[in-house]
Amino acid sequence: MEKINRNDPCPCGSGKKYKKCCGANEAISISEILEGEIDDLQKQLIHFAVYHYGHDIQEDFEAFGTFTDIDNEQELHFYELIHTIWFSLFEELEDGDTIIKKFIASETGKIKRPKLKQILQTWTNARTIAGQVITLENNKMTIEDGFTGEQMDAVVTGMPVTIEEGSFFVGLLVPYEQDYVFFPSPFDLPDIEPEHAFQYIKDGSNGADYDSPQDYLTDFFMEVLSELPMIGGLLDIDEMEWPAPIYKEVADIFKNRLDAFGVPTPIVDTGVILWLNFCLKKQKRIQNPYLYVAALHYLLSTIAPMEKVFTQKELAELYEVSPGGISSIYSELESALSSEITELMGFVFDADEDPPFEEATVIEFPKSRSINVVDSNVQTLPSAEKAAKKGKSTSRKISRSAQERARNMIYDAMQTEGKHRYKLAEEALKLNPNCADAYVILAEKTKSLEEAILLFEKGIQAGERELGKAFFKENSGYFWGLVETRPFMRAKLHYAESLSLLEKIPEAAKQYEELLELNPMDNQGVRYSLFVAYIDLGEMNKARALLEQYEEESAQYYYNKLLLELHDNGFTANAAKLLKAAKKENKHVIAYLTGRKRLPAYTPEFFGFGDENEAIVYADMHLHLWRKIEGLQEWLKSIK
Repeated sequence: MEKINRNDPCPCGSGKKYKKCCGANEAISISEILEGEIDDLQKQLIHFAVYHYGHDIQEDFEAFGTFTDIDNEQELHFYELIHTIWFSLFEELEDGDTIIKKFIASETGKIKRPKLKQILQTWTNARTIAGQVITLENNKMTIEDGFTGEQMDAVVTGMPVTIEEGSFFVGLLVPYEQDYVFFPSPFDLPDIEPEHAFQYIKDGSNGADYDSPQDYLTDFFMEVLSELPMIGGLLDIDEMEWPAPIYKEVADIFKNRLDAFGVPTPIVDTGVILWLNFCLKKQKRIQNPYLYVAALHYLLSTIAPMEKVFTQKELAELYEVSPGGISSIYSELESALSSEITELMGFVFDADEDPPFEEATVIEFPKSRSINVVDSNVQTLPSAEKAAKKGKSTSRKISRSAQERARNMIYDAMQTEGKHRYKLAEEALKLNPNCADAYVILAEKTKSLEEAILLFEKGIQAGERELGKAFFKENSGYFWGLVETRPFMRAKLHYAESLSLLEKIPEAAKQYEELLELNPMDNQGVRYSLFVAYIDLGEMNKARALLEQYEEESAQYYYNKLLLELHDNGFTANAAKLLKAAKKENKHVIAYLTGRKRLPAYTPEFFGFGDENEAIVYADMHLHLWRKIEGLQEWLKSIK
């Protein structure tokens, strides 16, 4: 600093003489004072935002939390803080203003130092950045924007700087005269190659149809911040456990060839994952690895956006194999990997239709963060809906008109049959990706129960996003009474029933229990399925407690109470008494329990109390439990 006369105006802009202002303590520079006051302003902005707009911020953060893995409380608090800052600087409120504008209007008149006041007024020009550290000295650094190459100076206030030169970072910047100040600090990721990180953001921008990666970074800063730590963990083919060396050879050739063609690494890695899935399912004898590489290359091009797409004939020439061989192996790959491909594409096709692969370029492809290999077990590939969350069409905020239009489409779909029904569900999802009922409808036309389960699971996730975490906390206990909860409840019940059909009984029981916790009135009849699950699991005490909780005058209740009595005590007088009570409620059940009547191929859609349809429905659910009781048929025939 130049020598300042003690009676000169203080250069900090306060209007006071230097000796009465910053000169009162020569040990502290003017810049240090300003930086301290800027740090205080940042803290005041956070307090202002939370106090006045906490509800808006929390509602937005809950939407963010539905698709970001937040492992622990400390991490949750970190994301909440950064989200509050980002929301305050960039997100518009309902009146069109931002929190930072309202903060400036509220606080400017209270600030005495003119220079600080001028700095605050420029904070409406905040920006996000992904870049590299060029130089670092104390709390001051020169940084370079990864997209434009622009270099600028920036300051970190209120905390020590530990970032290293050359490191990649992302951050939030607010103007500080001609330079910038981080708010609150740069988030460095030294283990990530900067070019990989920049490309990752560019890929996200292109996939979401943004004009620039900078705009994309600003709109999806929180998502990028949460995902970037994952991209360093790209697949290592050598560490994967291949069933045979030849399968690894195919993977190596595939990766080398597609890398040479410039295919993005996340897409190549997904191809490797698909190949490993295939190898684990089909132990093929491979004589020419290039034939399988070519077929896998073609398969991947049908489901992932690539700059250059080859025909089977062109690939045959590139890999020096026959087009007929590629076609044959491609069909085998597609058939064996149908569930994985369906999950990747996030779309279910009619049984008599071929997937419209020509339109594959409209699909937002999942990034490498979602691919993980642990002990050779391939984790489930992410849904297209999760990946598409990065696109404009699935913004976190869905207009009320779009929600209403989607809801009306679902009402129409429920009264329609055939392809039009599914078309309406697909259109509803385009309007509102959180439309749980749409997933339930689309699950009807899947080719397997596994595919249906994926859609039911997406329906559950959509319902959770639509309602929000706070809604669950506030309304648990009388959920079904609130109409908006019913799409979620329907999806969850279908999911539980499908798990049960796949004999995943513990998982199904957990879903049933959660449904009853949300709605103890049990308008959906969950208790009947849960009772069967408890018996299957051998949890007789839980089954008994469930019956006591829902004591009722019904065939289900009396026959199940009899079932427990026979299990616990055998053919007692009490059992005979319970049998008579059960027969009184529905006499037709006995014919199916004794085998005198066989169950029809399909259970009836409707039944009345005491009629034969009710007996069929009960026997269909419980017959396997009754058959475990030795001597049952003779005993039933002996009781008049």
